[in-house]
Amino acid sequence: MDMHHLELDVACYSHALYHEINTGSLQEKLGVYNVIRNRVRDGRWGRDVCSVVYANNQFAVQDERHNPVDKVAFLKMELFVLDAMRGKYLNPVADALYFHDDSMQAKDKWFGKRKKTKIGRMVFY
Repeated sequence: MDMHHLELDVACYSHALYHEINTGSLQEKLGVYNVIRNRVRDGRWGRDVCSVVYANNQFAVQDERHNPVDKVAFLKMELFVLDAMRGKYLNPVADALYFHDDSMQAKDKWFGKRKKTKIGRMVFY
């Protein structure tokens, strides 16, 4: 992987994680990170990290232009992503392709999907 491709992947992972689970636990972040990885492998949402992250209505990044980013928190997210990409952490969600915060009201859209695990407030399918 060349440096440009690595930088793009880190940026896209970081944007998704920052806007989805910035204040969550390490394990919740790992869960969301691995859902993105699993989706890249699956191919239905795109064949690379940025395509998956920016697929229509899949991650909270579509709203990022409206909220200012805490640059220190974002840098910490980038460092986390680099560690995850190097294999520093185990995958806590196996082959999960979906997740949601357990406070979501629209639980009916998750019917029919097999729950893999729950980490903190995040449920993974």
